[in-house]
Amino acid sequence: MLRSRLVVAPFLHRKTYSSAFANLATGRASNLHSRMSLVANRIDSGTVLRACPACVKSDAKTVGRAWWHVQHQLPGCLVCLKHSEPLLEVPVQRRALILPSQINLQHNEILMNVDVQLTSLVHDVWRNSTSYLAYQHITSRYRERLVETGFASHIGAIRQDKLRHALRAYWATSASPTVQQLLLDSGYPETLFRAKRAQFHPLKHLLLIGLLWHSWREFCEYKPCECVTPECAGVNALNEGETDADILYLLQQGKSLRAVSEQCKRSVIYVKKLALQNNIPVKTRAKRIFGADIALIVGLLKDGVKTQQIANEVDYSVGTIEQVLSQHPGLVKQRHQMRFNAQCHKHQSCILQTLAEHPEYYRGDFQRECRASYSWLFKHDKDWLYIVMPDAVPRSRRWVI
Repeated sequence: MLRSRLVVAPFLHRKTYSSAFANLATGRASNLHSRMSLVANRIDSGTVLRACPACVKSDAKTVGRAWWHVQHQLPGCLVCLKHSEPLLEVPVQRRALILPSQINLQHNEILMNVDVQLTSLVHDVWRNSTSYLAYQHITSRYRERLVETGFASHIGAIRQDKLRHALRAYWATSASPTVQQLLLDSGYPETLFRAKRAQFHPLKHLLLIGLLWHSWREFCEYKPCECVTPECAGVNALNEGETDADILYLLQQGKSLRAVSEQCKRSVIYVKKLALQNNIPVKTRAKRIFGADIALIVGLLKDGVKTQQIANEVDYSVGTIEQVLSQHPGLVKQRHQMRFNAQCHKHQSCILQTLAEHPEYYRGDFQRECRASYSWLFKHDKDWLYIVMPDAVPRSRRWVI
């Protein structure tokens, strides 16, 4: 915890950091990982120790014994910046003393530029964390830089898909499993901007900083150009004239009232008023639903069609479809049962397919290979699961096998 405290510090709210550090100083550190969201981010930390082969030899030559260097254990470090060599990893053992001299110093790994860059970022944050920025200033810098680089519009709407693909392409060659795990997270980096009160693992910030600035020094010294103002970045109130022009442009492109309202931070009524004033045709939904349409909707609901799909097909809102659905309580239960049966069939097919491909599997093998399907069936259809599963191995033979 001590080794990563200074790396985490710039990316925590000031109050959270002060409280966590006070608890750490007094020995009350039982819930620090959860308070700093290190558990929620699901990133393994502290499971391995890392050492540089050149540092091990140098330490043994100068002082007679090698030791674990703190800077090598920082989250995200894969390279020794002093010797430009990849760090070697050894799993942590709770009941055994591991020394750097016990590691096999032979390696065939190839250094990647992005891994060197990430290690440099972590080291710079670690050394310069005494002058860290306030957390709200960090997120505002993100938005300003995204506008400059084209990952956000001038009204502050972030192009999440474009940014996600750019992040994955930039860090694709990284040899770090943790980095690759983060890049596969469908909610990253979108959650950095939407969950304003949440804390995030420092690697999530450093990957974005590496893409946008390449170094911690450039990030700290960054000043937005004149064309990017807090108003343009979406921090404060939007400029009235520019917002109206954006609304009219989006409406002329065929965007719906609700889509324009959400993107430009204006009410649906305001957007509709602008459209009528500028003679832009607006597509409105019918305010009444007739018998023939009700029969069609009920038929589609009985077939298990999703409400959004029905709304698009019959040109009604989703709320109208759900209102019709609420008038038929039996149909609600029927659709629940249909969804349950579909899930059941999907998981049963997975188990049966694995059983056909691997008839020699034991129950534990099915739990490992088909964990999601096995767990779902164990909870909802245990009788069927135990019928198709192979017999349990007798206790007397479990250790033999």
